[in-house]
Amino acid sequence: MKKDFLMSIIVAALVVFGVKTYYDKKTNNNAQVAVEKESKVSNETSNQVSDENEMLVPGYALGEIPPITAPEMPDLSVTENPDAKITLDMTKKISSVPGINVTPVKVENSNIVGGDYSMQIGQNGDGKFTDKNKSVQTDGKGAGQYTDENVTIQRNEDGSGQYINKVTGVTLQVDAQGEGKYLDEKNKVSFQIGAGGTGVYKDEKNNVTVTINEKNSTYTSGDITIENNGDGSGTYNDKAKNLLIENDGKGKAKITFNGKTTEVDAKPLEKPEKFPKLKMVPPVPSIEANSLLITLDSGILFDVDKYDVRPEAEEVLKNLAIVLKEADIKAFEIDGHTDSDAGDKHNQILSENRANAVKNFLTSQGITAEITIKGYGKTRPIASNDTPEGKQKNRRVEIIIPTI
Repeated sequence: MKKDFLMSIIVAALVVFGVKTYYDKKTNNNAQVAVEKESKVSNETSNQVSDENEMLVPGYALGEIPPITAPEMPDLSVTENPDAKITLDMTKKISSVPGINVTPVKVENSNIVGGDYSMQIGQNGDGKFTDKNKSVQTDGKGAGQYTDENVTIQRNEDGSGQYINKVTGVTLQVDAQGEGKYLDEKNKVSFQIGAGGTGVYKDEKNNVTVTINEKNSTYTSGDITIENNGDGSGTYNDKAKNLLIENDGKGKAKITFNGKTTEVDAKPLEKPEKFPKLKMVPPVPSIEANSLLITLDSGILFDVDKYDVRPEAEEVLKNLAIVLKEADIKAFEIDGHTDSDAGDKHNQILSENRANAVKNFLTSQGITAEITIKGYGKTRPIASNDTPEGKQKNRRVEIIIPTI
């Protein structure tokens, strides 16, 4: 009896243990299945997020296609000597004084340079300049022709013309409407601009091409092509990523990535930009000079073989003094010259006295600039002394005003 009771207890314990083991295993299995399901969902979500990131154009929302921007031609720089502009401005002011002749000149080592250049210039800056390295022909307003060792400019009044720079490798041909061609050989960049902002831009170094037509535009760079159809629709194709975005222009876009297509909401594309007009040819630089040469006829200023300023010449010098003060001239030189009549010593003294007489008169009119006087006698003729007309030109007083 006692034995049977013990056996019953053992059997009951084994049954309880077996049931518990079964349910423990079942619970563990269920938990493992739940974890596996959760992990699978998490992986699927992660993969979905990863796919969406791959379907994005960097910097843009899902399904959004970047706009095609129209590049603009860079500025063309032509070095303008500021001294040349100052010289021309002074020329205009001083030329307003009746009875004097004003000419922009080059002065080196206190001498007016001659022989290796020619210069003709009007009061408005128009004229011609030629030396061994440079040629300038200008209307004084930026139109004309300019050539040096590296740069050639042909510019019309409306800004159209041609520009060539051998150093930078830049060539520009443009008409009055801003249409034409720009080429930068060094950087491998070109613009071909037509009517209404249409044209083609190429950047060969970065493998970029932008084509803008009347209604649509295209951008290509390596494996990427963007098309804007002009009606709100367009495509973005990245062959390297196997990504295609097709915007229908009506609020929807199809995204095809690795053969799988997804449809999303997307704004229509903006209308394509147009190319800006080409920039005009740079103005022709001003004719370069570093000084002004004012020539006073000795026949007007002085009696024959005299150096006292004639009363009728005082008005000319008074007006000149007014302009010199307004221009705030700090220093200038007065040179006296004679013809070949009389002896060398006599002519030297006469030329010095005449230069000094002009200096004294200008000083009496309130000129405070530093004035240097020189007499050259007959040593610097500007015409032949064999004729009366030539001798008259050689009898002169010159005022040289540095403009730098």
